[in-house]
Amino acid sequence: MVNISKAKLRIADKRTLFFDCGGHCSICRIALYYDSFSRTSVESQEYAHIIGDSEDGPRGCKKSGFYAGDINNIIVLCPSCHTIVDKNVLYYTVERLRSQKSNHEKQVKILLDSLKNEKASTVKYTAPIGEILTKIDEAKMDDAIRESGFVSFDFPVDLNPNNTVLRDYTPDFWHSEWIQLKENFNKEIVTRQKRDELFPVLLFALAPQPLLIRLGILFNDLWDVRAFQKRRDPDTWRWEDESPDQSYVILQPDKKYNTVAVKMSLSDDITNERIHEILGEQVSIWTITHETPKLDYLYHPSQLEKLRIAFREFFQKVRDYHGLNTVLHVFPAAPNSAAIEFGRTWMPKVDAKLVLYDHVRHSDKFVLAYDLS
Repeated sequence: MVNISKAKLRIADKRTLFFDCGGHCSICRIALYYDSFSRTSVESQEYAHIIGDSEDGPRGCKKSGFYAGDINNIIVLCPSCHTIVDKNVLYYTVERLRSQKSNHEKQVKILLDSLKNEKASTVKYTAPIGEILTKIDEAKMDDAIRESGFVSFDFPVDLNPNNTVLRDYTPDFWHSEWIQLKENFNKEIVTRQKRDELFPVLLFALAPQPLLIRLGILFNDLWDVRAFQKRRDPDTWRWEDESPDQSYVILQPDKKYNTVAVKMSLSDDITNERIHEILGEQVSIWTITHETPKLDYLYHPSQLEKLRIAFREFFQKVRDYHGLNTVLHVFPAAPNSAAIEFGRTWMPKVDAKLVLYDHVRHSDKFVLAYDLS
């Protein structure tokens, strides 16, 4: 049924309005072409005037006649929402309805545009960081996916659906989190790959960095994985359009010792003293850094690509300088995506064996998380 107003809309205008709203009510989002109860095709759209089509109508004014035939003044609604809107004019003001129409039509356009994007599989992983129970906002995740030229039709694969009650300063945290991550990875990711149900993986992860490195090792560089970066200001997973002139530096140690460590000073600077506290004075300390280590420095995919190249160069340098069978103690201060890529770049058969540390806020110290040597 179609609402008949004093100002008749042209069929072409109705068609435009119906397409712009995606065939769904602009408020409750119910389909206007299908009745779920009778399971039949219907035409239930009503073309409601934002400014009433007459001066004495809902939200009417002296200029009602001027706006009556303007399709920008029409919002497409289901019969129920149309009745509610016209009976609650104090709440459903002209400004509120204009905003509702605009936002709904923008969402429809974004979703339709996303159908042209490359299909991908979305994977998310969270684990507590100190006292913080990390959570990924799926609306912001979806926004980042669309902006990156992908579309994911399935629900995200969650590698930690039962967030642990343990914390990173408790003795059993690292072991229990790794067991859960590995089991869920084999169950959810490896199984999908064997069934050819895994598309390019879009990875969203917030967890302590040793776990992110191990997650990167699980995926390795043979998988098609795109790790996204969570930023604080603005609060988003979206990549920026403008690529910065980013470069990375690999600093070689002054002396060669049997004990070898690396500082990933990317999001913060790590002093040598903090490593000496753990490993003693006789340690060869490598550094991977850039001009301005700080939070939120990584905001474009090109920065991550250059970092992958720097990681590969670093592992080669360590092998050339210290030889084979080296054990490398890793102290990370890095963005989540960088920690993942460090793990993906590492090649277990040729690169140094890894010992992973984490900075625990509870004690303000680095602690041993995983010995992979």
